[in-house]
Amino acid sequence: MKIVSWNVNGFRSSLKTGFLDWFEAVDPDLLSLQEVRVEWEELDLVTRDELTRKHEVCWFPASSKKGYSGSATLSRKGLGFKHTRGIGIEAYDVEGRMIVSEAPGLTFIAGYFPNASAGLVRLPYKRAFAQDLAKLCKDRVARGENVVVVGDLNVAPEEIDLANPKSNRMTAGFTDEEREDFRGYLAAGLRDVFRERHPGEKGLYTWWSQRGAARAKNVGWRIDIFLVSEGLVGKVKDAQIHPDQRGSDHCPVSLELSL
Repeated sequence: MKIVSWNVNGFRSSLKTGFLDWFEAVDPDLLSLQEVRVEWEELDLVTRDELTRKHEVCWFPASSKKGYSGSATLSRKGLGFKHTRGIGIEAYDVEGRMIVSEAPGLTFIAGYFPNASAGLVRLPYKRAFAQDLAKLCKDRVARGENVVVVGDLNVAPEEIDLANPKSNRMTAGFTDEEREDFRGYLAAGLRDVFRERHPGEKGLYTWWSQRGAARAKNVGWRIDIFLVSEGLVGKVKDAQIHPDQRGSDHCPVSLELSL
């Protein structure tokens, strides 16, 4: 099973830079998109037909603010995934953040995690989200479910996960509180399989600022992350970052499982 996640930073803009060609070439079994920022009905029929030709589509725009946030999960037809928009907590669900997809043997929880924002004004909201999501994951893992969590987590877990950790010490995405909450996901029974496969390897990033030629210089952050439950770790065939794929300030990340 090939699983891919990508923060497209505006789905309509990604269409202009070749998203559909990329989608056809990659042909994922499961795909999570973040920051879609558009209603399904606002997409043209050709695009909708292409997205639904091989896949079931669960589109989850924010209802609280048009053109903001939003996520989507696409699953290959025949895999039997049932999709639920949201995690049952209105404060997060109105922003179109997370989709829970369930099939026999696999629970896929994917979407757009909150950003603490400039001045850390949304840090309390983000912390509450992280703690609620960790509890949801812990409960599902305790029930014996095989869980994959992915998305734009908006946190770099360790110093190795960003180019300039010292100057970003109190920046949104690298505060002590956010990093502590990331460890809460690990305490819930999840593993950061990409980092486990690349211990100590620097320069592995998934997001770059659009200022100062950051991407060309590879001055980035690793904030798009797959987490998997213990029972799936031995089934991970591959975990990759795809920095050469353009079309967003984020790049796709992928996970391959032997199921």
